[in-house]
Amino acid sequence: MKQILRRLFFYFQKVYRITISYKKYEEIVWSDLKKLHNDANWRYGVFESDKRIEAVFEIGDKIGTTYYYMVYDGQYHCRVKVIENFDPELTTELFILAAHFNNLLNNGVVAVNVQSGFVEYHTKSEYIVNIIYPGELHAQLLNHFNISKDIFWAFNKLVHENEEPTLIIADLMKKNNSGDAKSNGDHSSE
Repeated sequence: MKQILRRLFFYFQKVYRITISYKKYEEIVWSDLKKLHNDANWRYGVFESDKRIEAVFEIGDKIGTTYYYMVYDGQYHCRVKVIENFDPELTTELFILAAHFNNLLNNGVVAVNVQSGFVEYHTKSEYIVNIIYPGELHAQLLNHFNISKDIFWAFNKLVHENEEPTLIIADLMKKNNSGDAKSNGDHSSE
């Protein structure tokens, strides 16, 4: 009986969320995002005026970084800087590696910001997806996190080991296909 009541609750919640005005979507997604972080008891900070949450997670082996989760322009955004303060001489290789990732990713973009000297991985989704399926916020956050770890690994191989971008991508694909990868993210465009 509890399961039936729970299904009915989620069904009516979806119906209600679909029928409300589009202007309320941002409010609901923002509320759901704050609740997700609070319930998970992660280390995070909330910036109400910007509708931004900053959370610190481990991106590499004992290396933490700040992840940004925001709602604006009708979309839910996940962002993380995977490399900061890179050597300008590596710019061409960084763009090549970013292009390889952008060809493989189903969702999101790896961007190289030459002026500020960082590489960022950014995903976004329309509010309506998160309105209908509130669990998608967590799924998108987790997918972004898992893929960011692979991107961080790859760009660090380039920056610190001077590995060629094509070899890095080949190693990553081999690692992910062999099942040794820690990532659950879907990198293929199939």
